[in-house]
Amino acid sequence: MSTTTDGAPASPVLLQPVGWVGRTVLTMTSYVGGAVLLSLGAVGWLLRPDKSHTPPLPGFGRTMIRQVSWMLALGFPLVGLVHMAMGSFLALQAYYGSTFIDGTGAVVGVGLLRNLGGMMSGMILAGLLATRMIPELRRLQGLHREDPEGPLPVAVRMAGPRIAAAAVACPLLGLWGVAVGTLVGWQAALSMMGLPTRTFFMMMLKMMWFRDVVGLVVKGVLFGLLPAAICCHEALRAGFREAELADCGTAVHADAGTPLATPVFRATCLGIISILIVNMSWFMLVYHAVPFYGPTLLKTPSP
Repeated sequence: MSTTTDGAPASPVLLQPVGWVGRTVLTMTSYVGGAVLLSLGAVGWLLRPDKSHTPPLPGFGRTMIRQVSWMLALGFPLVGLVHMAMGSFLALQAYYGSTFIDGTGAVVGVGLLRNLGGMMSGMILAGLLATRMIPELRRLQGLHREDPEGPLPVAVRMAGPRIAAAAVACPLLGLWGVAVGTLVGWQAALSMMGLPTRTFFMMMLKMMWFRDVVGLVVKGVLFGLLPAAICCHEALRAGFREAELADCGTAVHADAGTPLATPVFRATCLGIISILIVNMSWFMLVYHAVPFYGPTLLKTPSP
């Protein structure tokens, strides 16, 4: 019987796929659990801030404002550029389809507000968070050692304001994207179809539901919170913590030699997947759980 390097008997060939599935499930469960625990610790710090102990890091509010600033500064141009293309695309779809030209405002405005605006903004923010936060948190982790006298771990004090900042920034980016896409779609409909401005916005408001606005805000918070929690966990999880000190005194991480692009790419993909899951769940639990999906331009069929 063959054995592994640690002396344990090797698994039969037929059972190796089962072992791979088991390891994958355990790894995914551990990863998700770590991200959830980190997020809960950040929420606990937000609800019950520690005022008796001054950590060696900037305060929650100061760090959060700084993080929101760079997220909006980098996100506004990218989100606006993407939604310029999406608004014009939705308007052109109505133009070339020529089926419901009067409903172009509803196609553009409600389509962006209900689904595309918040989802695309969240995906853009997920990429920005991974490329900015993971290198920053790795650097901070090497500078700030764990304080045994502090009531909160250093990881929570670093991740808390960043997760909260992403939860605030993403709804703002979503609203900005919806506004830009709607204005571009309006101009496209006005110039190419000659659709009156009043008709464009009247049909958009007629088709809009209050739950669409609520959904943009609620989903926006989740679209920012989940990718940020994944990025923080990716940067601060045990595999990336200090394993030893080099002779020069600089921190050497357990994943030394691994390209930084690997955790950035993984965090981006996982953040986008979490956004897609939340978006799909929202439609299934909120929209499809009621008798009617929403207003329609089609006439009610006669009995």
